Amino acid sequence: MKQEQALEILKSGKNAFITGPAGSGKTFVLNRYIDWLKAGGINAAVTASTGVAATHLNGITIHSWTGLGVRDELSARDVKDLVKRGYLRRRFLRTSVLIIDEISMLAGNQLDMADQLFRAFKQIDAPFGGVQVVLCGDFFQLPPIRRISPDWRASPAGGPPIQRRSFEPQEYSKKRKSQTSMDFDDSDDAPPSKFAYGSRSWRNLDLKICYLDEQYRQSDKEFLAALNAIRSNSAGESVIQYLQARVGAKIQMSVEPTKLYTHNVDVEIENNLELAKIAGKEFCYKMEQIGPAALSERLQKGCLAPQFLRLKAGARVMFVKNNFEEGYVNGTLGVVEKLDESRIMVRIASGLLMDVGLASWHIAEDGDIKAEINQYPLRLAWAITVHKSQGMSLDAAAVDLRQSFEPGMGYVALSRVRSSAGLSLAGFNQIALRVDEDVLAFDEELKVKSARHAQEIVGNPQKPRRYVAPQIAKKPETIQVTRDLVEKGMELSMIAAVRKLKPGTILDHCEKMKEKNPTIDFSNLAKEIPPGKMIQMKSALKKCKTEDGKYPLKPAMELLGEEADYDELRLARLML
Repeated sequence: MKQEQALEILKSGKNAFITGPAGSGKTFVLNRYIDWLKAGGINAAVTASTGVAATHLNGITIHSWTGLGVRDELSARDVKDLVKRGYLRRRFLRTSVLIIDEISMLAGNQLDMADQLFRAFKQIDAPFGGVQVVLCGDFFQLPPIRRISPDWRASPAGGPPIQRRSFEPQEYSKKRKSQTSMDFDDSDDAPPSKFAYGSRSWRNLDLKICYLDEQYRQSDKEFLAALNAIRSNSAGESVIQYLQARVGAKIQMSVEPTKLYTHNVDVEIENNLELAKIAGKEFCYKMEQIGPAALSERLQKGCLAPQFLRLKAGARVMFVKNNFEEGYVNGTLGVVEKLDESRIMVRIASGLLMDVGLASWHIAEDGDIKAEINQYPLRLAWAITVHKSQGMSLDAAAVDLRQSFEPGMGYVALSRVRSSAGLSLAGFNQIALRVDEDVLAFDEELKVKSARHAQEIVGNPQKPRRYVAPQIAKKPETIQVTRDLVEKGMELSMIAAVRKLKPGTILDHCEKMKEKNPTIDFSNLAKEIPPGKMIQMKSALKKCKTEDGKYPLKPAMELLGEEADYDELRLARLML
């Protein structure tokens, strides 16, 4: 199916599943639909199965959005308690569309629990309370995270097990039960797991299948053929030989490739060791968090940019956000060439020297930004885990699949790279070349359904659905209450006392108010600050202004020295 056909189905209001191989543009279509919904004033819950995936859409995890948290089951008492929460009630009742990205990593019982809550909040006995549900992902990629037996063992393709550092290679058991559901063998060899498409709620949704079949990432036909062979579980001797030819291969690029490991500890060791090898001053850039602590911390955990970014000139880095206007995407590699307290210059693989500005990630709901973090969109890139690489397009990668322990792990890692010229392998085991056989059978069904649904579009073009926003009586928003007090001319400390909130929370409200209306006068808030000090703070902020017009607080604080006050500086920024 073409991307435009998929978009037409989504706009018609049908429940849909967007799928296709890595690099086929699934997230691109999803973002186009989200933009269309926003332009039409349609309220959508933009979620994903993991925090990393959620940041690609400026959303939050489905667990956080629904209030499920870490629950593995939902009792009648749980539902009753959640329905009583006013903020959740308003959230569910306003929502017309539910979007869940990276559905392969969401267990079936979790999708069922979300369905149960939508029915309870909406008081409508229909799948997900009657809202449109759009799922996106590829079941050949990584499945729901689960506990793995330490007794699993693995060996490289064509060779004995390899001992590396303090880890023993692991193995995925070949032993499977004959089964029609997506439950894994519940023996000690393979812990139980269930994909979302084996759930009751999936069956009830009557999803239109949008199987995207155009490839936008890989242009190397031979490499693409090898990836497709792995995806179809037909990776024979020719594919093994093709991959073995990339073992230890040298990559001719201006920067060294990122290493992909299957385990977090290998990544941490690699990056720390390599940074320590570089002589020179180390700079640390702390992430700026705006909004309620719980939300901003949740956002930070799902963001690939670290809370404390430690760099030196010569450090290998990777961009972790898309910015097409600036010329980088999530996965672009580079080397830090120059840096100081408030500036980072990175030369990317193409040879271009980039002056990297701060980037923002936020959680939005009902068109309002609920929390935001600001950080340079970089992370150390000598190494990264296969799990965190999911969704990235890499210029080059040195991939170690000798300890692969999950079907689909090899496919995910290899498909991050645009061509075989950018791939070097440390080795691989048999599990790296496998995909789940049940997923393979299910994928064939998806292709057939997608072809049928695409043909239906040709014969019967879809009309965009008209959404009617639900009317919900509500009390004044907390930000509006703060705005009323600001307009009355109260000082910051007085508003905080009246509202029984911290001054920082009041400043959070004011920053959101300014985003919507930059002309609001906040001068009365600062009556207690001496004029000379205010001038000094504004001057420091202006000196630290970035190219995209932002005023980062951290470098301004450093300019002002020990007497600088964080809340006062935020107040000064409001008045610029």
